[in-house]
Amino acid sequence: MIDLQCTLFSTTGKYKPMSTIVKVESVAYYNTHKTEVQTRAIQNICAQRNTEWWCLKRDGFTKIKVRVYDKEKIEAENAARYERIKKERGWA
Repeated sequence: MIDLQCTLFSTTGKYKPMSTIVKVESVAYYNTHKTEVQTRAIQNICAQRNTEWWCLKRDGFTKIKVRVYDKEKIEAENAARYERIKKERGWA
């Protein structure tokens, strides 16, 4: 099982992106069942935000991006970025 982060973007640029994490068997499974996984992600976002799909569509949330969510890799990148910022600003 891998985690995929699905992010909805507003094409109007008026609202911030919304995202959720969906568990799937593999990337190959996602490639063959793309619409099913994206629909599940949109349903998760609607449940989390207590809204409905037509409200999201009305607000311009029609663009979706999906990426593999690797928590360890993201934490390592954030730590490296923080260390770089500390060095640039002379905190350390």
